[in-house]
Amino acid sequence: MLPYKTLVEPFHPETYLKRWEAVEKKVSAQGFTWATLYENYEDNQYMSDSILLVPNAMAREIENATRAVDDIFKKTYEQIEKNRSILNQLGVPVMLWDLFLMESRTRFSYFSRYDFIASSKGLKVIEGNIDTPCGIVEAATGQDILCKEHNETNPNSDINQKVKETWEQVIRDYNIRSSETLYFTTADWHDEDKQTVHYLMSLYPQQAKYIPLEELVVEKEDLRTPTGEKIEFLFRLWPLEYFLDEKSNTGEPIGEQFLVHIIEGKVKIINPPASLLMQSKAILALITEKKTEWYTRTEQAVIDKYFLTTYSSPELLHSYVKKPVLGREGGGIRVVQNGTVLEEDVDYYQDQRAIYQEYFPMPDQTIGTWDGPYTGKLLISSHVMNGQPSGLVFRVGSYITGNLSMFVAYTTI
Repeated sequence: MLPYKTLVEPFHPETYLKRWEAVEKKVSAQGFTWATLYENYEDNQYMSDSILLVPNAMAREIENATRAVDDIFKKTYEQIEKNRSILNQLGVPVMLWDLFLMESRTRFSYFSRYDFIASSKGLKVIEGNIDTPCGIVEAATGQDILCKEHNETNPNSDINQKVKETWEQVIRDYNIRSSETLYFTTADWHDEDKQTVHYLMSLYPQQAKYIPLEELVVEKEDLRTPTGEKIEFLFRLWPLEYFLDEKSNTGEPIGEQFLVHIIEGKVKIINPPASLLMQSKAILALITEKKTEWYTRTEQAVIDKYFLTTYSSPELLHSYVKKPVLGREGGGIRVVQNGTVLEEDVDYYQDQRAIYQEYFPMPDQTIGTWDGPYTGKLLISSHVMNGQPSGLVFRVGSYITGNLSMFVAYTTI
């Protein structure tokens, strides 16, 4: 367990809440507007006032692990490009396969995130959020303000620069001229996604406009804004597979038409289509299966050190975590230790193919909350932008890290 500090010591409910609300106003004014989340008919605290004190050596190890893991994902993508028949193992909808068969000169993802468990038994990556990673505003705004409140150094202080450098690479890779506009979209009703998009757009150095997902006009020939402007470049914070279900008010399959525009090169999207392919958790089982066939001895050592053994069925594992291959936000996960179910979500993604990952216990972590000290399970998320480690996010919750797992800032010691 990491040491931590809170803004109110010793804990007193009224004093804590008053101090927390003052911080909440500051982060909200900067676009971090979900410090509380309304679920299960009540307000839930999402942002802790605490700050974790992380040893420098641990932070460096996570950064090194992030680079190594991203290199393995990159190598895996290169191997899939050479072995396209492997697509049927990844659990992505068949109707999207043409997207993955397109020739690409871009990275498989420009904005991604890897989730790690760190304990006395080592550091292990448990999944990659490659297609539509969130937690960026927490890593930027939340970290900045909470570190200032605690008068501590912010290890994520260069994240804005990382975003800018990534956009410069996107501009080069996509050949976006200064006279052309990059449009940004997500579901307008989803506050976290919307604010994440606005944060990223604020750091884009050329022409940019926000268009709510609901207002995109999918024509037979192209994609347009409500005012008729043609959209050629689009950053979307919306899962690519969700477009398959999008219909017009008259029942027309506009989502499928949108995907056709991507295949035909009429719309170029960021993250690129390959990001969904690498989002599939079946990638983790593929890395286990192909370890000696696809990877060098050095890469195999990285896999042994940072990856957990993962299979497409649970027979070889006594303790495992079942994960739907395209599940999100903890949906459909089952955690089993020695045959006992520790936690399970049965509300989502029950019809998806699943993978079974070796169970690796999450360490306990105590943080301050408006109900007093809370001890939960610690998850570490490491953002990668343009292939470079770009900031950490710490969250504390249950065995399954879902929407209500709490964000907590960190500094290094």
